[in-house]
Amino acid sequence: MPATLPPVPTFAPRRLLLALPFVLAACADPPDDSPLGKDFAALAAKPELAPRVKIQHALIAFVGAKRGSEAKRDFPQAVALTEDLLQKARAGADFAAMVKQYSYDSPDGIYTLDAKNRDDYAEHFTTVAFRLAVGEVGVAPFHRSKSPFGFHLIKRLE
Repeated sequence: MPATLPPVPTFAPRRLLLALPFVLAACADPPDDSPLGKDFAALAAKPELAPRVKIQHALIAFVGAKRGSEAKRDFPQAVALTEDLLQKARAGADFAAMVKQYSYDSPDGIYTLDAKNRDDYAEHFTTVAFRLAVGEVGVAPFHRSKSPFGFHLIKRLE
């Protein structure tokens, strides 16, 4: 005669479902209260403006980022440089020249993003790119999983 299992209490799944929002909230990233984090959060709160964008970006890498050992700058230096370049770009500095001088990405850093290829890029990168107005500059701050290559200064071209 086969052994029978004891009955499963019917309240167990309900308890798990009720606890799920609290578990997920505990696992979420804490808010980034740095100036770059606040800048990103404000931009991320806006709706996407276009289904296809052409952007230029500068990758500010640092030692410890996924692509950055060649940068020879540490995290605090990368933060300071990103803040400085963001301020200069928004004041009208030559963005292409900054990309050429500071970026650790392809020479011109120009990409066209759309629904087909957006998942090929870091999550924070696309969050910023699709929310910028033409000519606007934003920043995707470093995040271990959502922007692992460093800081991205992004300018929307089209």
